Amino acid sequence: MISTQQPLEKGLDTTRALIYFSIAYAVVTVLATATTITYGIIYHTPKPEELGVSLLKAPSFVATVPYHVLIMLLVWPVFAWVYFRKRQLQQGNDDKEVRETLRLSFLWLAAAMIVDFVCFVLIKHPWSLTPHEFYVEYEPWISLIYISIFLSPLIRLALSRLLTKK
Repeated sequence: MISTQQPLEKGLDTTRALIYFSIAYAVVTVLATATTITYGIIYHTPKPEELGVSLLKAPSFVATVPYHVLIMLLVWPVFAWVYFRKRQLQQGNDDKEVRETLRLSFLWLAAAMIVDFVCFVLIKHPWSLTPHEFYVEYEPWISLIYISIFLSPLIRLALSRLLTKK
């Protein structure tokens, strides 16, 4: 029988990591956006343009942004698990698993920061923001989102070790 698992010794599989990043990023973006829009529909909150404010000050966004972080903490570890499920850890290679987990954390964090800048600052659309809005006014939420993305592979590692203890 041929194993489809890849040994950790080969290091981070950047292509797979970025594919899973892209899918996770799309999932969390859709879920966070749907949460905000659904809240606005249910509670009949005014749109930002009706109030003459940025998206960050819209009642539906303000009410749901804490849930965006929760969505990140639920979705990103799942995709870290999906990434690692085909990775094969040989006995005594705990350090390699930790190193690959940290590499995945840093890769996903860097990718998220770049994609966010391009998609929410550079590309102009109704939900785009200025750099000041995104990096200053969106605090502490943007930092919490980035922290949750960074921690997600580490959460996966901790849960994996916890669940495989005998």
